[in-house]
Amino acid sequence: MVVEQAYITVVVGKEADFEAAFATAEHVLADAAGCRGTALFRDVEQPGAYLLRVTWERLEDHLDVFPASPAGREFAAHVAHFFDGPPEVRHFAADPVTA
Repeated sequence: MVVEQAYITVVVGKEADFEAAFATAEHVLADAAGCRGTALFRDVEQPGAYLLRVTWERLEDHLDVFPASPAGREFAAHVAHFFDGPPEVRHFAADPVTA
């Protein structure tokens, strides 16, 4: 399993619209092939910034399968136009280093 962490900055004044669009489209992401869980968090220090955490079965499910899929295109159509620049995306092993 792999955890995607995407740091997203939204166009100023569009935060509520972005959150509503995400709420509408979250099921598209959650039901995508290889997706095992999603969560969106507001940044408490930077207004208009969010952390999207998605757990994927495999790295390829996020990097190769999802973007080219109908689900990937549909999800992007709902939320990407709110982004103020490309998200900063990193991937992490799902198993913690310490228990």
